[in-house]
Amino acid sequence: MSEGGKPRERSIGQRMGLAALLLSASILISRILGFLRDVIVTTTHGAGIASDAYYAAFTLPEIMNYFLAGGTLSITFIPLFSSYVTRGKEEEGWELFSTIATVIGGVLIVVTLLAGIFAPALIPKLFPGFTDPEQLELTVLMTRIVLPAQLAFYIGGLIQATLFVRETFWPSAVSPLVYNGCIILGGVLLEPWLGIAGFSVGVLIGALLGPLAIPLWVARRDVRYRPRFDVKASGFIEFIKLTLPLMLGATLVTVDEWLLKVFGSMHEEGAITWLNHSRKLMMVLFAVIGQAAGQAALPYLSKLYGEGKTEEMGDMMAASLQRVVFLTVIAAVGLGVVAEPLVYFLYHRGGFGVEDANQTTMLLVLFCFGMTSWASQSLAVRGFYARKDTLTPMIIGSVVLALALPVYYVFDQAFGVAGLAAATGVGITMNVIGTVVVYRRKSGYLPLRGVGVSLARALAFAALCGAAGYGAKALAMGWLRVEVFWEAFGVLVSASVGFGGVALVLFAVTRPPEVEVFVGKVMRKLRLSRA
Repeated sequence: MSEGGKPRERSIGQRMGLAALLLSASILISRILGFLRDVIVTTTHGAGIASDAYYAAFTLPEIMNYFLAGGTLSITFIPLFSSYVTRGKEEEGWELFSTIATVIGGVLIVVTLLAGIFAPALIPKLFPGFTDPEQLELTVLMTRIVLPAQLAFYIGGLIQATLFVRETFWPSAVSPLVYNGCIILGGVLLEPWLGIAGFSVGVLIGALLGPLAIPLWVARRDVRYRPRFDVKASGFIEFIKLTLPLMLGATLVTVDEWLLKVFGSMHEEGAITWLNHSRKLMMVLFAVIGQAAGQAALPYLSKLYGEGKTEEMGDMMAASLQRVVFLTVIAAVGLGVVAEPLVYFLYHRGGFGVEDANQTTMLLVLFCFGMTSWASQSLAVRGFYARKDTLTPMIIGSVVLALALPVYYVFDQAFGVAGLAAATGVGITMNVIGTVVVYRRKSGYLPLRGVGVSLARALAFAALCGAAGYGAKALAMGWLRVEVFWEAFGVLVSASVGFGGVALVLFAVTRPPEVEVFVGKVMRKLRLSRA
């Protein structure tokens, strides 16, 4: 409490930290539900034609969403809507909202219909390795089911963006939980009638009930929508100028997953499923740390830039990068240590055999090498977006993609599926280095010395924790077999306790500033709630 008994107003940094914690918790729970979904898929269908078709069915909808709508929500619309609110012109912000929802939403409807009609011709082009007619037919069916969900994601995301500007984050935290829950229920309940396609029906229902219905209900008294086709309005023109680079360009951040599926389709059955499962396990920690930090940071960075506080903006970005680098380096090493028992515990059952588990484990370890770069990229690029600059990061991403494509091809030819996972780490590291270097040069202020210090500290911590975790795992595997479900759990717990125990001791003794920041924010939150 402040003097006079009035609540002390939280700083921007404190509010951003609390938002990041909320989104991190949501992402973690959502990813756990996602793992449960994948466990059910692989238990009932193994790693083969059906599961590869299921994961491939998301590719065409994701491509459509990326090129038509991918940059319009958290990237370009939030800074624009925020600027209207900051200048006291909220009504103009809602006019822009109405125009975007009407025009882009209408285009999405038309393209969704066309994509569904021509899916039988498009799917074989996307996946040249799919030569089985039944697999192609199944992929087309599930693609058509998933396609309409993109419209729900788009409109719901647009509404969520207005809530972000008002610092209302919980709908964005709850929506993915409902979405993943519906996918699981769809797969389980509809399996007797639709087989693996039941999961696709769950995707469509989940998109309508979660990402669309929840934010719409929360914002029902605030949303001021009316059909509007004023494409010549200055706000809409600015929106299109910001969005076109994202619509027309292609970066490794998005294309990586598509490349893995395309190249993976030309390998043995199950390759796409191995790549999907291992990449998702890595991405859960990336999302909890890097994605949440980036999502929470953008509204505040946009506000600082709108107020002309560019040095404070640079300091905030640098401090956030320090925390992200420190936490992800340690998390990546920890995930690598527990990779084998974790994969066996989660997936080794039903049709997912020992070879599938071994391949997935190997790929997971390779994906871990790129985790810090993924998380840092997610945060660093927000600096450009907060400045309403989408062209520069798109140019950087397109150049990096052009340089990375030969890497994917060469690594794939030389090392097979393992080469694809390694290529991902190489490519995203090139991307984040380019993003940070160019941002620092263009903005004129981004102190990075602290990031280097955090990296060195993280490597030292990770080495000690990793050695302890690996030793505990080796000791447990002398008595337990990962091929047995509960024994795999025992190995997983042993490795985690060894790694986490040393980490807690190091944190308690050295009190690294990257962790102290989070702990301090949580403790302040608890004190405020008791006051």
